[in-house]
Amino acid sequence: MAIYSYYSIFEPINEENYKGYAVSFPDLENVFTDGRSFAEAYEMAKDVLGTMLALNEEENTAFHPPSAPDKLTIREGSSLIYIQIDTDDYREAE
Repeated sequence: MAIYSYYSIFEPINEENYKGYAVSFPDLENVFTDGRSFAEAYEMAKDVLGTMLALNEEENTAFHPPSAPDKLTIREGSSLIYIQIDTDDYREAE
């Protein structure tokens, strides 16, 4: 139905039993994922964002519009990553 763009925060995880990236979306409540590499975390982030947006469209549920990047704060060592999802393409790929 639409193309959406959101910023995500990629935070490195460097624990003894898990290394990778935790991903969150500061504008979207309870939307999180992770991956063992940056590439895996990015693909997982696209998937969780696409799932949430497509579901909200189907249920006609409102969700927070994206913030401007200068309004977001991130921890040192983390990265602000732009992710764009076309929900029509996302549904076709499922």
